[in-house]
Amino acid sequence: MYDEAEAVINNFGTFVETIITLDADFHVATAVGDNGCIAGSEPYIDNSFSESEAVTTMETMVDWNRDLQPYGSNTERGYMIAEAALANKNIGPGGCNEDFYRSSAFLSIVHVSDEPEQSVNSWSYYVGVFQALKADPDDVKIHAVAGDYPSGCGSAAAGTGYYEGTVATGGLFLSICATDWATHLEDLAAESVSINDSFELSQPAVPGTIEVDVDGLERSTGWYYDASTNSVVFETDLI
Repeated sequence: MYDEAEAVINNFGTFVETIITLDADFHVATAVGDNGCIAGSEPYIDNSFSESEAVTTMETMVDWNRDLQPYGSNTERGYMIAEAALANKNIGPGGCNEDFYRSSAFLSIVHVSDEPEQSVNSWSYYVGVFQALKADPDDVKIHAVAGDYPSGCGSAAAGTGYYEGTVATGGLFLSICATDWATHLEDLAAESVSINDSFELSQPAVPGTIEVDVDGLERSTGWYYDASTNSVVFETDLI
């Protein structure tokens, strides 16, 4: 896994550049140890970081030499590490990952592994755990960069468990044997952003009376009312 982890770091600038270009309000972090705590002084990377600052911070989080966060026994148990990272005791007040998790934000979980997923419970159990964090289960996507399914590739075993999680949540499953990691990171960045183009109204509306304000300014164009969902929907170019 060292070569693959190094490839992620070497191309992480592409991830940051892509997600910033999308004008996303994001929190990104990496958990590698059994307790799920994010290594280093920064609890996450966001759009206030420069590309170089983000890469340096990610290197600290990955903790190459295991100086900050012992990996423990769960190095091939991606779901268990993600579950620990998002546990109430870690994301709550005083927790090691406080301020990282936002209940109103889209949750994207990315696993990178050259082994099958080996957590103690089934993949479907963990999908349920992650989806239970959100009011809308569609606000969770699981992605993976792992051995080709179902036969593996090169020296990497098939990413079973991860593959099923990506299918269940509509996430990406990318080959860990691919040589173009920049494209992988670009695709993951794009798929990790949720675009809010539809806003359901709290009460039934009379179409001709609807007024839409954006940042305090009334907008008469660029949107339409969808009576079937009682929602205001913005046109793609004006989101």
